[in-house]
Amino acid sequence: MLSLMTAMAMTACTGQKAEKAEATQDNFNYVVDQFADLQILRYRVPGFESLSLKQKQLLYHLSEAALMGRDILFDQNCRYNLPIRRALEAVYTGYKGDRTDPQFVALETYLKRVWFANGIHHHYAEDKFVPGFTPEFFQTCISQVGASALPLREGQTVEQFVAEISPVIFDPAVMAKRMVQSGDVDLIRASANNYYGEGVTQVEVEDFYARMKAGKDTISPISYGLNSRLVKENGKLVEKVWKVGGLYSPAIEKIVSELQKATAFAENDAQKSIIGKLIEYYQTGDLKIFFLCTCKASGIQYAQGVHYLRRQPGHFLYKTNHMRADAYFPGIYLYTCHKSSLEEIQISKGLMALS
Repeated sequence: MLSLMTAMAMTACTGQKAEKAEATQDNFNYVVDQFADLQILRYRVPGFESLSLKQKQLLYHLSEAALMGRDILFDQNCRYNLPIRRALEAVYTGYKGDRTDPQFVALETYLKRVWFANGIHHHYAEDKFVPGFTPEFFQTCISQVGASALPLREGQTVEQFVAEISPVIFDPAVMAKRMVQSGDVDLIRASANNYYGEGVTQVEVEDFYARMKAGKDTISPISYGLNSRLVKENGKLVEKVWKVGGLYSPAIEKIVSELQKATAFAENDAQKSIIGKLIEYYQTGDLKIFFLCTCKASGIQYAQGVHYLRRQPGHFLYKTNHMRADAYFPGIYLYTCHKSSLEEIQISKGLMALS
């Protein structure tokens, strides 16, 4: 998904000559795949070959940094996304039956939707997908997969794993919506996203961050709680910060490693400095260091870890900080965020990618 986004991002306007040459080539197949309500497209990147080797190396490492955070996004969207995705992938690669069977075709479509949406909920509507295969078929498929290929917790049996994730997949009432935005319910507890631990309530969240903000800078405040999961430990609320040595550390360490490699290929000191600040942010989790980081250079722009969220009185209740990134050329308008997750979106063309 991220590599696709990066490829899309590099589809820049590189001059009238390139556009005219592209227009004359009518045999290019833009459609990669089509399923459910989605059509996956690919694009030409006519300006890529004109980049210098140094620029290509920079793009490579920035793209790798984005890919290293892919599983973080899945986990942020719902705590069951990764176990379900990995189980489906194990079934898909190890299935021994007829792959033209309608049940298997439906499972394949479901897996593709999970890949595209970074989880089991629709990327815009945020409603949970309805599988076109039965629980019995799923259980049969899992039985064909060795336990070593499944994401079992320590001491967990295959039967226990299936019993745990099956309601999440098949019961429409379980984790029905990734982010509930209205209604008389507790919005935190009713949402399936994984920004808050089990048992944490909306009132507790609002009170926690109201106390944290009390007496602090109100002119240019940092967005408290934006890069963390709020959980309960021994009955007390605790923030688990996304950083090296904190939550998601193994993935973030890989992100930092790729950004450090990218620094060597920075096109100017300003770009190098901003990537360095981004690295520092991931290492410390200090929100004062970083809120929005966009590198601007002669040919390549990059933004990672961009934070967007839906405001709610007293606190930013709905975090949408996705460890994703886009590397792109000036002149392209790239819209990669989910409008249903935001109050309002306004972008200056060619200047910013939303993640």
